[in-house]
Amino acid sequence: MAESIWDKIKKGLQVGAEKTKEFAQIANLKKDILFLETKKSGKFKELGEKIYTLFREGKKGDEILEFVNSVLEEIKEIEEEIKAKNEEIEKIRKEAQIKEEEVKKVEEEVKKTEKEEKEE
Repeated sequence: MAESIWDKIKKGLQVGAEKTKEFAQIANLKKDILFLETKKSGKFKELGEKIYTLFREGKKGDEILEFVNSVLEEIKEIEEEIKAKNEEIEKIRKEAQIKEEEVKKVEEEVKKTEKEEKEE
């Protein structure tokens, strides 16, 4: 059976029981951020493809602008979610007196695990 993301993080950081909850919260938030970043990239792709399609169809001005504005608003909302999650991570980190390097290790393990899961 494959090691869970949490098992890898605990092993890599030698996490004591007192900070287990905080590291788990940070790992979940980092996973959420990865999902949101993927979603954001998809919105940029959608934006480019749709603009090109509208251009090829001879659409101009307001028709293109209306679509662009709606997608840009969605991207802005995603960025705000990412910012809020990063702020929550920082709050947890400070309250639990977790070093920034430890948070970076958690992020690396989350990314590595996500990549491995996609390859399976």
